[in-house]
Amino acid sequence: TYKARTGRDAVIYTATSWWQTCTGNNSSFGATNPLWVARYNTTVGELPAGWGYYTMWQYTSTGPTVGDHNRFNGALDRVQALAYG
Repeated sequence: TYKARTGRDAVIYTATSWWQTCTGNNSSFGATNPLWVARYNTTVGELPAGWGYYTMWQYTSTGPTVGDHNRFNGALDRVQALAYG
């Protein structure tokens, strides 16, 4: 439904452990859907099956500003392409 309405693939937000347990580590989304991986650590770690890279990484919920902290994996033009299609 999302793709039919927007023409874009939905971003998948998940932790690798949840993806492995709840989808059986389904690899069919990695070719089309951007990955926003949640892992509070110093490295992004293992990604769910099918993804060779992450688009966003939620790496902590602590720091000088309140809330989750995320890192985009790419250059400014790539985040703009993600935002604007």
